[in-house]
Amino acid sequence: MSEVFHWIISVLFLGFILGFPWLAGSLSKKHKWLGFLGPVVLCYASGIILGNLIPSEFLPKKIAESVSEISIPIAIPLLLASSDFGRGIKEARLALFSFFLSCIAVAISSVSVGFFLSSLHPESSKIGGMLAGLYTGGTPNSNAIGLALDAGKATIALVNTVDLLIGGTYLLFLLSFSKKVYSIFLKPEVVGEVEEGAVSEAKVSPKNPVVSLLLGIVLSILGLGASLGISQVIFGTASAPFILLGITTWGIGISFSKKVRSLDIYPVGYYFILIFSVAIGFLADFGSLVKGASGVLLIVLATMSIAILLHLIFGILFKIPVDTWIITSVSSIYGPAFVPSVAAAIGNKGVLILGILTGLIGYAVGNYLGLAVYWFLAR
Repeated sequence: MSEVFHWIISVLFLGFILGFPWLAGSLSKKHKWLGFLGPVVLCYASGIILGNLIPSEFLPKKIAESVSEISIPIAIPLLLASSDFGRGIKEARLALFSFFLSCIAVAISSVSVGFFLSSLHPESSKIGGMLAGLYTGGTPNSNAIGLALDAGKATIALVNTVDLLIGGTYLLFLLSFSKKVYSIFLKPEVVGEVEEGAVSEAKVSPKNPVVSLLLGIVLSILGLGASLGISQVIFGTASAPFILLGITTWGIGISFSKKVRSLDIYPVGYYFILIFSVAIGFLADFGSLVKGASGVLLIVLATMSIAILLHLIFGILFKIPVDTWIITSVSSIYGPAFVPSVAAAIGNKGVLILGILTGLIGYAVGNYLGLAVYWFLAR
C-alpha cells in the first residue's frame, strides 16, 4: 500500500507542477491584483508556500528537481527560436558593458564585506570567494570554488541555503514591481531596439497550432540531446555550462529560419518557464537553516545588497537603460537560467538573448573572480 500511496502522491504532485501554470495564467487575466503579480510570481510563490507547508515525507522533491532541471533546457530554445537574433545583437555592446559593471560591483562588494565582516565566520575569506563566483556566474561556480578552496561541506551547504532564502526574496521583487522601482533611477529602454527589435515580427498564424507546438518541442529536445551527447564526448559527463551554451547556440541557430520563427512557439517556452517556477519554489526549504547561520546570513545579505546598489549607481552614472540593467543584473546575480522568467516579468522579450549571453560569460568569469577575491582576502 505504501508504494501505491507514494505513486499516487507523485502523480498528483507532478500534475500540480504541470497544471498550475495554466491556472495561474487564467487567474492573472481574471483578477487585476493577481495580474499585477503576474503568473511567474504566482507559480513561484505557490511552490514556496506548499513546499514549506507539506510534510517532507509527503513531498517528492526528486520530481521537482528533475522538472526544474529539464524545463529550462527545453524552454530556452523555444524562446530563442521566436527571436530575431540579427536585430537583437545590436544592443549587445551595451549589455556587455552593463554586465562588466556588475562584475566590478560584485568584486568590490565581496572584498569589502569579506574584509570588514571577517570575524563572523572562520571561513569568511572562502565564503567571499564563493559569493564572488556566485554573483558573477552562478551556483556551479560557487560550489566549484568552495570545493577548490577545501571549504567545509557544511559551509558550502549553508551558503547555498542562505543564498536561496535571500536570493528567493529578491527574486520575488524582480518578478513583480522591480521595473517600476528601477525606472525611477534609470532611463527608459529605447522602444524599437531592444523591446521589439529582437522579437520576430514575421509571425503568421499556423494552420495547425498543435503541429507547431509539437515541432517546437521536438526541435528543442533535439538541441538538448545534441548538447548532452557532445558534452559526454568532450567532458565524459553532463557539463551544465556547456549544455546551456549548446542549447543557446541551437536556439539562436534555428531562429535564423523564418519558417521556425513563424511557428510562434514563444508561448510554449513561456509555459515551461512557469513550470520551472513552480518546481524551483518547492525546493526552497527554509527550515534547513541551522544554528550559527546568522553570520553567514549577514555576509550573504551584505554582499548581495552592496553589489546590487553599486551596480545601480554605475547604471545611473553610465545611463544604462532600465531593462538592459535589470536583465544583466539578473544574469550576474542569478545566472542565465532565471533570465527568461525575469524577461517575461518585465514584459521585454527582446532582452532575453542579451541576458543569456552575458550569463554564459559569467560562468566563464566567475571562477577566476572568485579565486582572485579569496586570494586577496586570505592575504
